[in-house]
Amino acid sequence: MSQHQSSKTKRPSFADVKAASLKDIDRVLAHWLPNGKRVDGGKEYTAPNPTRTDKQAGSLKVNLNKGTWADFATGDKGGDLIDLVRYLDGGTDVEACVKLTELLSVSVGAARSAPAQGKTKAPTWTAIQPIPAEAMQRCPVRHRDHGAPSKVWIYRDASGQPLMALYRFDLGPDEDGKPKKVFAPLTWCQRSNSESTQWRWQGLPDPRPLLRLEELALRDSAPVVLCEGEKAADAASELMPDFVAMCWPNGSNSWHKADLRPLKGRSVVLWPDNDSSGKSCMEEVAKKLHEIGAESVRFVALNVFKRKPTLMDDQAAFAKGGNWDDGDDAADALSKGWTAAHVAELARSGELLVPLPHEQADEPAEPKAAAKQPAKSKTDLLPGGFRLAPEGVFYTGDDGESRPVCSSLEILARTRDDKGHNWGLLVEFDDPDGAKKRWNIPARNMTGDFGKDVLGPLVDMGLRLPGTRSGRNARNDLQSYLQGFDSNERARLVTRLGWHGPAYLLPDQQIGNSHEHLFFCDAGAQLPPISEAGTLEQWQKQIGALCVGNHRLAFVVSAAFAGPLLHLLGHESGGFHLYGDSSGGKTTHLQVAASVYGGPRLVRSWRSTDNALESIAAAHSDGVLVLDEIGMCDPRIIGETVYMLGNGTGKARANDRGLAGRQVQEWRLLFLSTGEKTLAQHMADANKELKAGMEIRMLAVPADASKGLGMFDVLNGFEDAAALSDALKARVGKYYGTPLTAFLSALCKPGEMLGWTAMLRRTVERFIAKALPASASGQAHRAAARFGLAAAAGELATALGVTGWPEGTATTAAQVCLNAWLEERGGAGNMEGDAIVSRLQQVIERFGESRFTRWDGLAAKTDDHAPRTTDRLGFRRTVEHGMGDGVYTLVTYYFLPTAWRAEVFKGMSLTLVNRELIERGILEASAEGRAAQSVRLPGLAKTRAYVVHANALLSSETEAA
Repeated sequence: MSQHQSSKTKRPSFADVKAASLKDIDRVLAHWLPNGKRVDGGKEYTAPNPTRTDKQAGSLKVNLNKGTWADFATGDKGGDLIDLVRYLDGGTDVEACVKLTELLSVSVGAARSAPAQGKTKAPTWTAIQPIPAEAMQRCPVRHRDHGAPSKVWIYRDASGQPLMALYRFDLGPDEDGKPKKVFAPLTWCQRSNSESTQWRWQGLPDPRPLLRLEELALRDSAPVVLCEGEKAADAASELMPDFVAMCWPNGSNSWHKADLRPLKGRSVVLWPDNDSSGKSCMEEVAKKLHEIGAESVRFVALNVFKRKPTLMDDQAAFAKGGNWDDGDDAADALSKGWTAAHVAELARSGELLVPLPHEQADEPAEPKAAAKQPAKSKTDLLPGGFRLAPEGVFYTGDDGESRPVCSSLEILARTRDDKGHNWGLLVEFDDPDGAKKRWNIPARNMTGDFGKDVLGPLVDMGLRLPGTRSGRNARNDLQSYLQGFDSNERARLVTRLGWHGPAYLLPDQQIGNSHEHLFFCDAGAQLPPISEAGTLEQWQKQIGALCVGNHRLAFVVSAAFAGPLLHLLGHESGGFHLYGDSSGGKTTHLQVAASVYGGPRLVRSWRSTDNALESIAAAHSDGVLVLDEIGMCDPRIIGETVYMLGNGTGKARANDRGLAGRQVQEWRLLFLSTGEKTLAQHMADANKELKAGMEIRMLAVPADASKGLGMFDVLNGFEDAAALSDALKARVGKYYGTPLTAFLSALCKPGEMLGWTAMLRRTVERFIAKALPASASGQAHRAAARFGLAAAAGELATALGVTGWPEGTATTAAQVCLNAWLEERGGAGNMEGDAIVSRLQQVIERFGESRFTRWDGLAAKTDDHAPRTTDRLGFRRTVEHGMGDGVYTLVTYYFLPTAWRAEVFKGMSLTLVNRELIERGILEASAEGRAAQSVRLPGLAKTRAYVVHANALLSSETEAA
């Protein structure tokens, strides 16, 4: 009887199983495709395909709304999860249904009980945005189940209008004794097909707004710190007050439902909860932020919170023994004694923020091995019939006969740029001389004339084709080999050298690890000839040892090491100019500096147009540019050229339609220059006026060390300065390049860079504090920071075992050169202020009699017998004071506003001019504090004039002398 009843029991239909599996799709995927993850904003799921040797997710994807799936690497696809289970386990659709039924306990009629899977049923109530003001006045203060909230957050739009209220309820402990919290969103809703409105405990539709959009709009240039929850965001706003602290509703599992578009163009810092789910969530958020165009994305370094925040002399300090638990966030940091001062101290030392996790190196850097060839994945798939061997590429057809295609051509990776465009294949082969050749073949070249666009360039580079086969057959086989190749290995195309995350890219190698290999692809760039010869020990003994005691020599070498540090410390580009007698060894010094990077060919000439120099500077970004003999540069453009190098940006140029042409070139570098004259002298030769900003961008250091040895301080065992210079010239051609790779390799070791960066900042700060008086001008501080950077770079290179120098050598050298600069400059004062005073003195010296109408006495009338003033600048008033032997004369000049602006200080900032002259007591301000006073001048109505006291001007000149 029971057997008969069992045979009559209905089984779930295909529709029942399909509906139930789609409803519980997360459970299905976790069972059959573990180790996967959500992608595409949470709409899809990807995991390695277990039916093949697929160890990386990416090709196999499942649509989470529909259950459809496809493996884009193989072309396999299906319309539902039944198809997916059959594909993964084999067998029939019936067997797949049975497995899903057993896993999910599917009941008959599941399709009817859940008919709306994959389709969104129209909600009964729809949220109204923004919430009307009258509705906000009737906002509930209690929840029917949870009572009064412990906290309420109001989500608003950019104009400050409310969109949603989020209530937090802190309830009693759960079964494990842990505090239980519940969140409930509250919105003002309207019933479908009705005018009825009311408050509803429901959230907003996707995409959901971020918290504090109104503050984001008001602080349009402030960076953003993005947290996982509202309480953490509140705490982050206290700990990082310079940031707009934001979050999205419903925690880490709902990030893909948040509208992150308002963060486009912003610098964003992500603060994840201290657990795996928080970190994984923020990694996905980071990818999305890059997609929408965030200016930068970084992470809070959670490990720093393992310290204990303390105070020392009322200043933020740290000690061991901190308590940082799993799941802790910004709110926990605040409750454990962290303050904004502690966080600011970490930011100042460079320890607070780290790059994105996928840009951090996880293994020790092996620069040489990593540079030569990206490691190939074992899952790389050659097209059917092809075989790669040291002797070449071979194809075996249906006849079983192996035939040669070309010489050995290895495909290293698929390539694309950081926006996912410009796909291609990175290939490598040896030319007939055994030289390694590497080329990124653009994918678009495969679709055109293959012989012209692909085969031709490969043959030109040295790829060999078999002589026993026709060109057409070899070309067809090669095209099939390239187009049919599949690889999980990726390389990123970049258009500049230098830093990319934690990796440093040189023309022929990458130092430091990134999440993918980098490939420089700007074929038109004027790449620096960075190369190596000899060993580091040979460089230290033959070249480095001769720098000890020779301060200018040690200084230029230290400056060479400073180039890659500009980015780490956020310093501006700039340079140093060694000037003096032509026989002093300036070129030798440049060659020694260049030996850190490569051979003497790295020393370039100033003899180039500013356009060519832009390309050269861009190719030397994050490094050092060495330019010899400034006298070769056209003096008419030298000032603008120095400005350009220091600003780090080329010129924007228009095409023949008046639109923007090629992309403006950018760089970040230090440059070293030499010449017989200073920049000011060269510009004077061309009747060009020197601006203070120009000299700050290229700091002029006298070449002569004043020891009777030219630029040298000591001979280090040589007979004379000429012998020492000749020895250095010979040695820089034999030993070079190894210091840079050793320096960068040590700097890029995982976990080391943050510590070194903090040390560099402290070294520069101590250098400035020791080198300059407290009254030093801002210009002097900018200059000292650059000298200090060179000192810090040299000391770091010494600490890393690169230079072989005694500790303190680089610091002493930088101090000596800074002192020489200050002495020639005339001290640490404000050069622009001195230039303003000098300009005014020159005008009065030249035109004090001829272009100022004479005005004697107190009355507003002129001397009728004095000659008529032509081209008048203003009035000169002379008044005697005192009696007898105590008589003294005061001379005051009244400058007319037009002359003051358009002639006396033409091309200068009047705000700066007036402020400087008032501070020095030369210009008399009005009672209201204005630079120009309202005065009655002889023969004129009451008008405004600039009142200059000649006695104060004379005193300023005497002090300068």
